[in-house]
Amino acid sequence: MVSIDTPQHYEYEDGATPAPAEPDRSAYPRERRRRRRRRALAAALVLASAGGAAAVLFADGGGDAEASANRTKLDAVPVTRADLVDRQNVDGRLGYGGTYTVNAAAPGPDKETPPPSGGNKPQGGGTPPPSQNPGGGNQPQGSGSGGGSGTGGGSGRGGSPPDAGNDAGPGTITWLPGVGDTLSRGDRVYGRDGTKVPLFYGETPFWRALSVGVDKGVDVRELEQNLQALGYGGFTVDERFTDATAGAVKKWQKDMGRKQTGRFDPGDAVVLPDSVRVGEVTGSLGATSQGPLFKASGTGRRVTVNLPVNKQTLATKDAKVRVTLPGGRTATGTVTRVGTVAEEGEQTPGSPPGGDKATIPVDIALDRPEDAGTLDGAPVTVGFTGKERKGVLTVPVNALLALAEGGYGVEALEPDGGTRLLEVELGMFADGRVEVTGDGVIEGLKVGVPKA
Repeated sequence: MVSIDTPQHYEYEDGATPAPAEPDRSAYPRERRRRRRRRALAAALVLASAGGAAAVLFADGGGDAEASANRTKLDAVPVTRADLVDRQNVDGRLGYGGTYTVNAAAPGPDKETPPPSGGNKPQGGGTPPPSQNPGGGNQPQGSGSGGGSGTGGGSGRGGSPPDAGNDAGPGTITWLPGVGDTLSRGDRVYGRDGTKVPLFYGETPFWRALSVGVDKGVDVRELEQNLQALGYGGFTVDERFTDATAGAVKKWQKDMGRKQTGRFDPGDAVVLPDSVRVGEVTGSLGATSQGPLFKASGTGRRVTVNLPVNKQTLATKDAKVRVTLPGGRTATGTVTRVGTVAEEGEQTPGSPPGGDKATIPVDIALDRPEDAGTLDGAPVTVGFTGKERKGVLTVPVNALLALAEGGYGVEALEPDGGTRLLEVELGMFADGRVEVTGDGVIEGLKVGVPKA
């Protein structure tokens, strides 16, 4: 153990007047001299995550002559009232929210056709059976929000390519996006037979041809919402396909370089809940316009955590968490989803059987997505809130002094520049601070900490 000399008094670096000369120590009772010859704290280790225990190393002071020759300079810091939070840290991964598979679909005919007799089902927004969903739809995977979507030919924003005729048949893939591209409403998702297939926002796949006379339904409302958002209005957004709706479709078709039929087919757009970021591209140019083209994710930043089931009480929906990013930067986040089905995980060596082998998925949205920059797939640490103490008096851990007779104290700075030792009771430890209570310990009181 390293011996640390104990000074007679301290010089504080806050502009306070130095303490007057030490009076004759023989005037002090023996017990008080023993208290003043306290052992100084050399180090403090706070194991907040393992129960809040504190272990300290300290050493006896030297003699009076040594003390008077070693005037230790300390910084003065105030006692503050604060909230202390005991956080449990769990590893996570930063990425983008939602996962989707985008499929191609065959084109519809480029001519006006009357609606089938007897109406088109389902009505009122029901999801069609697979046989009525051309192209297989775009299926959301994992925890991505929103429903599946239809796909098809049509065109996105931009130029007007020459009409390719759209003869009967599946069509040919003529353009694909690149990995990392961001696609929003109206943008080209893929090219088919020289035309652009745009992105529409929605929750329901298009499953039937839409034209004047079809039964009302949620798919009509979804089409009208997208047309209006892209600047093609003149109709009331509802579930009825009217002549005004057909007129808006014709204007859209004209701008896209297609024949103006006034009819919208299931393969005329890709429907996804929101904008997406292109991931792995599986389709290829020149291939038949059928089946999967690429995987995509949402553009919102998301942290995923596989939380051991023995810690599942830490995660509750809408709870706030702290996320430590690569490089040490921190951000705040909100728990958006807590899984209810445990998944098989890896057993941590030395843990009890079944203790942390199973995990539940937890999704977290960053409060400020820009804090993550362009990081994707990066490892992060998520701090879930455990115990919490609100509005308590706190000091830095290194302000604590281990008393010779046992217990802990802090060195308080008197208004006249002198010092006095105050005995304190310790409470919760968190983030390098400790809760303290004791006679004379009040908010704003200045105490000494070792000078950095």
